[in-house]
Amino acid sequence: MKRNMQHIALALLSAWDRISAPRGAAVLANELGGLFDRGRETLQIDPASSLPVPSKYLVYKRGSGVNYALVADGVGMPLGVSPDAPYQLGDYLDVERFGATVGMQLGISTGAVTMDNLVYSAPGGLVGDLTTAGHGSFWVIGRATKTVTAANQEITYIPCFPYSYQQ
Repeated sequence: MKRNMQHIALALLSAWDRISAPRGAAVLANELGGLFDRGRETLQIDPASSLPVPSKYLVYKRGSGVNYALVADGVGMPLGVSPDAPYQLGDYLDVERFGATVGMQLGISTGAVTMDNLVYSAPGGLVGDLTTAGHGSFWVIGRATKTVTAANQEITYIPCFPYSYQQ
């Protein structure tokens, strides 16, 4: 009984933390990330990046160091999506980790994407439709929740933990 009460109290405190968080609250350092259920990681743009980054809502991967992020190239394992668009060296950005955030994500399409199809991390940090990707190895990052007809359009998708897919 005592253990059940502890679980209930922890669940209520966790819910209160989600409800009471102010909009636009600062993201804490990576070392503290395990303490919060927001699924965000603060990283610095990699010195090897081409700047300024051309758009928001691009997919990022780990850069040359643990605390660096690079726009995903479709080859390395993607970390997540960022609502930021860094424009100079030293800029910090939020990366909402795949599989750790709740709800849908926003991305930029590589071309036509059909609702309910699997989407993958494409070069340039874009999101592509796996059914039109051709042959190769891809990192699947979720399932589309919207249909778009051309490249460089906003696409929404339900993210998942990235996994490698060979076709």
